[in-house]
This record gives sequence, structure tokens and C-alpha cells, in this order.
Amino acid sequence: MRARCKATLLLNFYRRYPCHLAELHLLATCAVALGRFRGFSPEFDEMGEEFMLAGEDGQPRTVAWQRYVEACDAGRPWQVRDELWIAAHMEDMERVRRSGLEERFRLKAAAHVDDPTWQAIKQHVEATLGTRLMDRIALDGTVAFETAFAHSLSATFFRLCTVSWLMVRRYWGEGFRAMVMPAGKSQEGIVSYRRLALHAARYSVTAWSASRVYRRGMRERDRGRRSSEDGWPLLADVLGPRIREVDPLIVRFYQNPANFQVRVKVDLHTLPAKLWSRVITLLIGQGPSAESGSEVDAQFRVFRRRDGSMHFLRELYMGETLRVFDSDFVVRQVNGVPTLFEVFVDKHIEVEMSVTPLPGSGLSIRGTNFYYRGTRMPCPGLRVEFQSHVLRDESSQEVLNIEGRLLMQPDTGWGRLLMCRLLRRPEVLGTIRYVARSLAAAAAPANTSLS
Repeated sequence: MRARCKATLLLNFYRRYPCHLAELHLLATCAVALGRFRGFSPEFDEMGEEFMLAGEDGQPRTVAWQRYVEACDAGRPWQVRDELWIAAHMEDMERVRRSGLEERFRLKAAAHVDDPTWQAIKQHVEATLGTRLMDRIALDGTVAFETAFAHSLSATFFRLCTVSWLMVRRYWGEGFRAMVMPAGKSQEGIVSYRRLALHAARYSVTAWSASRVYRRGMRERDRGRRSSEDGWPLLADVLGPRIREVDPLIVRFYQNPANFQVRVKVDLHTLPAKLWSRVITLLIGQGPSAESGSEVDAQFRVFRRRDGSMHFLRELYMGETLRVFDSDFVVRQVNGVPTLFEVFVDKHIEVEMSVTPLPGSGLSIRGTNFYYRGTRMPCPGLRVEFQSHVLRDESSQEVLNIEGRLLMQPDTGWGRLLMCRLLRRPEVLGTIRYVARSLAAAAAPANTSLS
């Protein structure tokens, strides 16, 4: 009865707050209730309570689950919800391990080695808790949450297909019995065994949506260690003494963008701009190929690669669509001069950047040369430039305004004649504007309009 009540609570919870991993969680919950495992092992029942993400009133049990609920209420993209779900679930898993419940269960299970039900329960614990080998290093930021979960997911699937047949047979047998036997007296507000069996059959199919999380975890397995305190002296290495010409807020931003709260607005002025933007997005992941129409929230995160370089991740929350741009920033010697490069590792593309202080303590970072697999590629008059300036809002707080521009600037006179005079293409094809505040300043109430 307790298991059915908890299953009912989770079914109602996930109807309001869905994600790609909800079906996987509901599949396990329905299977456990059908197997009646909670009635055999008090320790297993206690562990189940620890993994409940909401209380009897339907409210989140922990701060981590509250963040997940807030993301769902805000209409955040499903990738964001998945990451928050995994983070909250891993915290629950770590709390269970620290409590000693898992060890107590194993000791009790060892005393029932001849009981097939106890062996099925043990197989369930081994297929869930026993495969979570990377949770701790994910919680401390060494690997992505999705990468750790992908590793656990593959290990669980392998166990289900090899050594956990007793548990699987139990679940299928109880599900079949619930379908063919009389349903018995129903209890209002509590899901029946027949309904649990139907849900389990459904989630056996829809739970494959978790494969999206697996694929994302595999893509991010080499992203590096999360870094929020230390930074990279990129501008100092490139500019040398001229760094004194740049506002300190800009310097701090490029040392570690993760320490800033960001909003973004995209404007594509012409149809060709949208076309070129999509092309650049396809090639280097930097083009704003979707027009937001208004400012949207964004998140900047940085990670330290094994070689010490900065892996920069930009996430734009455009409704339920997550736009992700990721690249590495490194300083290399070009003709004996330190030069900033943006490297798109998976696409084998490198962009040489020209870094120049601007009047008024601003900064310009402009793409100059493009390389594919080490070979310099011709550029058809397109340039990307980011200009940074420090402004003040109405509450006199400093905010960083970064304007990225997609430019049509042909190198030759014939090119300028064709594009600017004959085709009348504007020089600025599109802009993406970031407004960034340091997290310390963003914590205080502030008006976002700029002077």
C-alpha cells in the first residue's frame, strides 16, 4: 500500500514537472510496487523514502528538487531539467550511502540467500545503486552529470540483460498477474495494480527517451573539470602591458565568465543574415540562427581541460529550446606573438582572434583567420567581432555590455562593390547582445535599463 501511494504521488508529480528521465523513474517505481519489495525489506522501504523527490503534500523534499521544479515552472529547456534532475537524484543517492541504509540492507539480504524474492530485491539494488560509480566525481564537478548518469545507465542495462533475470522475471510475472486477475476493490486516489502494470508497459517503451541524456553525456565526457573560482589570464597573456587600457570588469569577465549572470538578445536584420548565421552556426557553433525577439536568460559555464585550457560553454534559454555553443580558448604563439585562438575541437576548426583595446576602456575581439584541420581557409568577406564596454544602470551598478556582430566586410574592392553597392547588403548583418553582471552585483536588486 505504501508503494502504491508513493507511485501515485510520483505519477501526479511528473504530470506537472516532466523531463526525459521521468519515464525511467516511473518505470522503476511501478515495477517495485508490482514486485511488492517494500513489504519484504524495511531497509529497502527506507531507501525508497529517501529517493522520493516530493513529500505527501507534493512539494519538493530538498533544495535540489526545488531547483528542478522552478526550472519546470519557468519553462526551461528539457536538457536543463534533465541536468537538474540528475544532480538532485545524485544528492539523494549520496545521502542514502552516508546513512548506512545500503550496508544494512546487504547484511539483511545475506541472511536470506535462499529466498528468491530477497535475491530479486538484491538484484534491483545492485542494478541501481551498485552501478552508480561516478556520482561522487560528478558532484564535485570532475565530470558532467550526464556523463556519470550515462555510465550508470549503460551498466544498469548490461546487468538487466545478463545477471538480473530473476528480478526481471519477477516484474513481468507480477505485471501479467495484475492484468489477468480480478482487480479487487479499488481505493480512491491510489493507483491499482492493474493500472501500475499498464503504466509499466507504457514506460518500458517511452523510457527510451533517456537515450538522449546518454548521448549528451557521451558528448560531454571530455569537457573538463568545472571551474568557478580560479580563472585564466587570457587577456593578460595576449595584451601584456596594454591590459591596463581595459576596464577591470572586462578583464574579470574573460578570466572566468562563470562568475557572471547573463541575459542575451539576438537580432538578425536581413534574410541573408539568417542564412549566413545558420551556416556559421553549422560550422563553428557561434552564429545566432534563431531570433529571440526579446532578451532571454543565458548561462555561461567554464571548465578546465586536462591541458589547462578553458572550455567555454554558453547556454541560451530560447523558450523550451536550448542553444548551446561550446569551444576552447587557448593562447598560442604566431610569429612569436601571443595570439588568442578559439578552438572547436569536435569540428576541427580554429579561429585566430585579434584582441584590441578600445577607447573608453573597452575591448574588441575579432575573428581574423579560420583554419580547418590546420589549413587556413578563405573567408568570403564575413567577419565576427565582439565589442565589450562597461556601462552603468539606473542604480549606478556596473554592467558589462558585449555586442557580437556578424559583419559583411569583403577584403577586395570588387567584393565591396558587389556586396555593398550592387547587392546593397548592410555591413552589419546581425547582432547578439549580452548583458552581464557579476554574480555578487546581481544578487542585489537592480534595474536592468542601461544609461
